[in-house]
Amino acid sequence: MLQSLNKAVDKIKEKAAEVRAQAVDAAAAARATSGQTDLPADSRSASIHLCGFDIQGVSIAGQETCLILPRCKLALDIGRCPQPAVYQQTVLITHGHLDHIGGVTFHAASRMLLGLQPARYVVPARYEDKLRKLLEVTSDMDGGLPLEYDITPLTEGQEIELETGHIVRCFPTVHPVPSQGYILYSLRKKLKAELVGRSQEEIKELRQAGQEVTDTYQIPEVAFTGDTSGELFEQDGNADMYRAKLLIVECTFVDESVSWEQARERGHIHITDLVMHAHKFHNEAILLVHFSPRYKRQQILAALEENMPPALRAKCVPFLNGFP
Repeated sequence: MLQSLNKAVDKIKEKAAEVRAQAVDAAAAARATSGQTDLPADSRSASIHLCGFDIQGVSIAGQETCLILPRCKLALDIGRCPQPAVYQQTVLITHGHLDHIGGVTFHAASRMLLGLQPARYVVPARYEDKLRKLLEVTSDMDGGLPLEYDITPLTEGQEIELETGHIVRCFPTVHPVPSQGYILYSLRKKLKAELVGRSQEEIKELRQAGQEVTDTYQIPEVAFTGDTSGELFEQDGNADMYRAKLLIVECTFVDESVSWEQARERGHIHITDLVMHAHKFHNEAILLVHFSPRYKRQQILAALEENMPPALRAKCVPFLNGFP
């Protein structure tokens, strides 16, 4: 009796192991088909890891965009302020549409409520006064307790430093309202060319004498376009956008339910734009965000497979948090 029971248990274990193996194989096949290795779950809080960065948040066209880079204590836009965004001190705001800025007042109030440092909101210069008025009106409606925050206008050619040591610069984008994207840089030091070949002792002596022995280089790590039309790719300059390890770019429309021409009129990118300019993207990975809510997850994946050349598809990862 006991022997028969043990045999039955063994068979159940073998069957369970077989089912688990099949599930693993199916998951691997799904990842291979989609061309990515880390497809977010159907959730609003899943995290994805690319090029050394964890990225959280949500980006759905017309509803909300807020992408969170905890490593840099940074949020990119603040459409509805998901809870993890509250703990990011700096917010880079690309433009004034509510699905990208609507959560700013909640962000400021939540940080004050939790006793956190005042937030820093980096904005296109034309939004500085308007954002301040928005926060002042909110404070008045909330009982008059002043919100604590800092607004930093940033224009092309300027840069700011984050508390993590990263440098941020902006670049112009193409949208119906004033808009700009951002590039995040890390700093690297390299021995000056004229000192290459010198002994360690010589270099140490020069350093002790107060001479600078290294040059500092800015390495583009992450570029974020925010909302823009494909005209962005037709502009001169923006070399660092194409060189950044990770490019986060909107891709609102992925089929002909909205044509390439219509997408351009609305100031958004069509998948056709990415295909047309595929040769320019020297990035290690491209995170596609801001898909239209008209699409389901599988429609987006199928459109990428159907329309993108293999080399471009291999580096593109769709950010699908919030999509069914």
